[in-house]
Amino acid sequence: MKIGEQLKIQREQRGWSQQILADHLKISRQSVSKWEQGTALPSFANVVLISDLFKLTIDELVRDDTDLRRTFDRPVTGPLGLIVVGSLGVAIPLAMVALALGIHTATLLDWGQTPLLIGVIVLLGLSYRNQQRRQYALSRLVIAVAIVVLGLLMMPQISDLIMGFWNGLRVQN
Repeated sequence: MKIGEQLKIQREQRGWSQQILADHLKISRQSVSKWEQGTALPSFANVVLISDLFKLTIDELVRDDTDLRRTFDRPVTGPLGLIVVGSLGVAIPLAMVALALGIHTATLLDWGQTPLLIGVIVLLGLSYRNQQRRQYALSRLVIAVAIVVLGLLMMPQISDLIMGFWNGLRVQN
């Protein structure tokens, strides 16, 4: 039995609406609806919460749902890879613009301290909010802020790297 079917049966046995279940899980009613329709699958964190809520073992919930079991087999590196690649996409163009404008690495370090501090505080706040809501997956906002923060952090080093490479080329000629 698919987890969506299992979820619907367990919910209806308790006389709960999709909204009541969503409130217990601290998610949207639409998410519950998508799971029950089979158009989306719950995250592992939500499967654990569902298991606890319905007093079922995780095995009872997912044993026959091959689609869900396949998602658990995938490594959870997607958002982290996006953050690294995205931050390089922010840092490299900003470093190139800074070099074209003649802004030195020390100046970039000075300018970057306040936005970095604000970014780290925002990331901590968003992470705390997600933890309070029991949302353990990285939201788009968290990923975007992490990209900007890491990009700002990497920009002076990339600028220094590009400048060193450029000076090396000029010395050879």
